[in-house]
Amino acid sequence: MATASRKANWLIALALAGTVAMSNGVARADSKELYKRLTNDVAPALVTVKCVLKMQGPGGAQENEREFTALMIESDGLILCSSLQLGTSRLYRRMMGSITPTDIKVLIGDDTEGVAARLITSDQELDLSWIRIKEPDAKGYKSLDLKKTKKAEIGERLLSTHRMDKFFERTMVINEGNLGAITKKPRELLVPTASLEFGQTNIGMPVFSEDGSLVGVSVLQSPDPEDMDANSRGAADVLILPAAEVAKATEKAKTVTPAPEEEEEEASTKASDEDEEKPAAEKPAKPANDEEEEEEE
Repeated sequence: MATASRKANWLIALALAGTVAMSNGVARADSKELYKRLTNDVAPALVTVKCVLKMQGPGGAQENEREFTALMIESDGLILCSSLQLGTSRLYRRMMGSITPTDIKVLIGDDTEGVAARLITSDQELDLSWIRIKEPDAKGYKSLDLKKTKKAEIGERLLSTHRMDKFFERTMVINEGNLGAITKKPRELLVPTASLEFGQTNIGMPVFSEDGSLVGVSVLQSPDPEDMDANSRGAADVLILPAAEVAKATEKAKTVTPAPEEEEEEASTKASDEDEEKPAAEKPAKPANDEEEEEEE
């Protein structure tokens, strides 16, 4: 009887081990297929943006060449960028002064020359900017559909994509982690686990669920000086803006009529000045006492 029981236990254990091995094998196969599908679907929509940032700050006028990866979101040449990468973010202007992106070129596929593009508008709170190719190809471009989205839940598996730099032929890379938290303020943002940390190369990049649906886009979030208290570190965090919010902001951006290019630098300088003056303007003026009013009389 004991021998039969041991044999039964051994068979059960063997069956369970086989089931685990099979499930691990399926998981690995699923990961392979998922990575292949994301590579095939997303890689053609990742484009390289080159521009020259004209900066005017306390140290005088400077120019800085910039190259980063952005996302083609419509076949007619509309491209979504990180405002930080394009130099139009509030944080960047607060640190560097007036910044204007000029000579914007978009490199698609194996193109090494690039096609001219221009800035449409920026949302500094969301860290998103939109640029459009001036003379798009009549055949259109491969783009990522912002409508195929999913609302992620805590604990869900997430996959991010980005390109390596020119030295590595701008190879697309996939990283994965999980959704660790969801913030409510200053807005709904997805907080990834440490394994999916974002850096300079993958800010402004799409993040997907394991079924390939778009979950959101990585964005920089930083408090304004007036929003910080004594315990604030003042550090910026790269989090994930939900896809629904990205789509909503994009629809709004498409209604904007961009200023003539010769006016863009003036508009950029004005925006920078307003950002610098904002904290001081929001502080209430100190009321004068009666003695000071009598002296002025």
